[in-house]
Amino acid sequence: MNPVVVIGAGPQGLAAAAHLLERGLEPLVLESGDGPASAVVEWGHVRLFSPWSELIDPASRRLLEPTGWSAPETGYPSGSQWVEEYLAPLAEALGDRVRYGSRVVGVGRKGRDLSVDAGRAELDAGATELSSQRSSALAQIADGWAQLESGQDELDEARATYES
Repeated sequence: MNPVVVIGAGPQGLAAAAHLLERGLEPLVLESGDGPASAVVEWGHVRLFSPWSELIDPASRRLLEPTGWSAPETGYPSGSQWVEEYLAPLAEALGDRVRYGSRVVGVGRKGRDLSVDAGRAELDAGATELSSQRSSALAQIADGWAQLESGQDELDEARATYES
């Protein structure tokens, strides 16, 4: 069975992975950062507006409890506390299903890309024509610049002759 790819190992991505596991699907979480919830870590000094009871996903709780993890009971955690006390243990429970340093640059469906097929040939032909026109224009600019420089040399020579 192919894994279901989840983009991002933040709170939503990790919770999605826990839900997928409960449904018998194999998640693969791809995170561009070097650890879980790397974006949250950047504002880790900020206290959240929600209490712990609202920050813990039920499927994630069920995945974590057999590991000996217990949810913090009260309070409003900082971003760092949220990561250290919940998101990092959740990522650890998911194990090798979470891959760090994995930047997603595109999403597609096997056998298809994300471009619309209708009219695609015309778009490709138009892009080729524009590229050709651009190259031609750049060549004309380069020729014109060379002529200007040549003309400037002639002016400099004439000025030098006139002044002497």
